[in-house]
Amino acid sequence: MSKCLNLTQMNSELILQRHQPDGETGRYVQAVWFARATQAGTRWLPCDGAQGVLFLLKGELTLDEHKISAPFHIQAPSKQSAELSYSAGAEFAGIRLFPARFKALQEAVHPVLSASGLCALAEQLKQAPALYTLQQWLDTFAASAPNLSCDLQYTYQLINQLMQLNPLEDAYRAVPLCMRQLERQVKEQSELTPKYLARIYRIRNAQQKLRDNPMTNLAQLALACGFSDQAHLTREFKDILRITPGKYARQLFV
Repeated sequence: MSKCLNLTQMNSELILQRHQPDGETGRYVQAVWFARATQAGTRWLPCDGAQGVLFLLKGELTLDEHKISAPFHIQAPSKQSAELSYSAGAEFAGIRLFPARFKALQEAVHPVLSASGLCALAEQLKQAPALYTLQQWLDTFAASAPNLSCDLQYTYQLINQLMQLNPLEDAYRAVPLCMRQLERQVKEQSELTPKYLARIYRIRNAQQKLRDNPMTNLAQLALACGFSDQAHLTREFKDILRITPGKYARQLFV
């Protein structure tokens, strides 16, 4: 059984529960989550270069102004933060994989991520709309998780190096496969280049530091996170997170 984080976040409009698996399942799945809206609202889904599945159980959902249809929606690889809006009383859930996992699992014809498998999970969620239903799904996933090919192991090794904020050149050197092969494999599996993934993780690191200390001097933050200057930080922040760091910091005080 995966470890339980069951983080519950409550505010005036949304109750959100999240569970992060470990073990073999944790190599593929970042988290599963369940949300119930007490009133209409909007949230930003952070950019992480990964894919996921959204399940609409009740009410209405839009993702970047595109209406989500029941029973489920497969998200494209995340290149920018996405705006998720929900109606009052909406119930929805999700599975978030790590980068480059979704396509590999589909190609392995993994039953729980097939169209029929996802439809079955959506029906189970409608019958029992709770985080526990997704935790049970994780147990089913763990029982049939495929073995990784050598190529996929190298792909994930490189992505893990980038997630740990290692410079791209150092990340390539840490994986025993030539750079061109790694570039091709990462792009085939994630639809993103290693260079773009490195950009995402660097800006997410800056975002976390700003969240930890909204009063941080942006010029100092830029240098601490490996950007050439504050203007470089601002461009990357806006391009990937769709908001400037200054505006993001001000929102943290609201």
